[in-house]
Amino acid sequence: MFEEKQIFDTDKLLNEVLASEPEFALPENFADLMADKMGRRFAWGQYIKEFIIYLGVILGIAMVTAVMAFVWFDANWKNWFDFFLSNVTLVLGINFLLVFILFADRVLLRYFMYRAAQE
Repeated sequence: MFEEKQIFDTDKLLNEVLASEPEFALPENFADLMADKMGRRFAWGQYIKEFIIYLGVILGIAMVTAVMAFVWFDANWKNWFDFFLSNVTLVLGINFLLVFILFADRVLLRYFMYRAAQE
């Protein structure tokens, strides 16, 4: 069996690496470029999360409203289902348009305003 253990002194290795010159050169504005890149990534993440939260809240409100209509007002499932099937393109088109408007408002416009403020 191979039982030879190699012991690495990490402090010694780290001191050697930090004492030697790097083999590459970074641009003078490297920190600014990285900060801008990370700022954009953080902004995109925040905007997408906010969009998903808004979309979830709107869908939740719509579902609660539909349940209330069916439970309290004795709405007829058959009539609603027939309405959706006869107007499926219109219903899907309106929903797609509303989701796109929400996405444009919550994500795209805010991101472009952020980029304009950065420049």
